[in-house]
Amino acid sequence: MDIYLRAIEPDDYLVSQKWRNDFDLIKGYTAPRYVSLETERKWVQKVIEENESGRSVRVGICTVGEDRLIGYANLLNIDYKNRNCEFSIIIGDRNYHGKGIPAQVRIILFRHAFFNLGMERISFFVLSTNITAIIEGERFGYVKEGVLRKAELQDGQLIDVNIYSILKEEFIEKYARDLE
Repeated sequence: MDIYLRAIEPDDYLVSQKWRNDFDLIKGYTAPRYVSLETERKWVQKVIEENESGRSVRVGICTVGEDRLIGYANLLNIDYKNRNCEFSIIIGDRNYHGKGIPAQVRIILFRHAFFNLGMERISFFVLSTNITAIIEGERFGYVKEGVLRKAELQDGQLIDVNIYSILKEEFIEKYARDLE
């Protein structure tokens, strides 16, 4: 599956609002809640402003050919002094689940983080109940650093959040051929 990353566009809220209201999809990432079109529109506008400030890099994930928005990926809490940031991703369009897209996105976005932004470490926080993301992350090369115990409330129950990271040298070692 060929994908590309692009800037978040003002009209993206028309697509992403549907994802946020898909409780089966969103519960792997955060506590579900109902999101109106207006709330999502404001969120997308805020994201565009954050991108312009340099505090984050948030991109749309699109299919080549169809130019269809299928998800978002983010580098958040960019700390230029300590050279680290956090990564998050959501593939909102269920037709593209199980196609290896998160790994493709990580290679593109991590190359940017490590070689253009000067990052040395990228962390990833994942709910302990999101087994698919845990398996994908470990296969990609993330190293588990720890657990935030009972850190996220879902369905009336506090669940753990796993902390993973990948260092620049680990990324280069594993993905050298993809960096050429």
